[in-house]
Amino acid sequence: MPRPKGSKNKKTVQTVAQVEAKIAAQQEVKSSLEAEQTAILASIEESKKQLKAKKKELRAAEKALAALEEKKAQAQLVEAAAAKKDEIEQVVTKLVSSGKSADEILELLKK
Repeated sequence: MPRPKGSKNKKTVQTVAQVEAKIAAQQEVKSSLEAEQTAILASIEESKKQLKAKKKELRAAEKALAALEEKKAQAQLVEAAAAKKDEIEQVVTKLVSSGKSADEILELLKK
């Protein structure tokens, strides 16, 4: 079978109108991508602002929690001291009712 004449890889010459249509299509793609990029950047900035606000709220909550824990520790110390005082008063009352003198009671409390 004979080979066909001419090149199979002929370059087609485009008209100005065809090139302008391709340029317009590419510009539309470019503008849509730029619009998407702008929207994404705006979203990122908004997310950064939200993150900053949440971090600030978290620090405030951590400070409040630390203050409450400190108050709890102080309250426990006060309660423990009050309980010990009550215990000592009960012991002293028992010793006084049993007829011990003040000097004997002080000696027992020092132990």
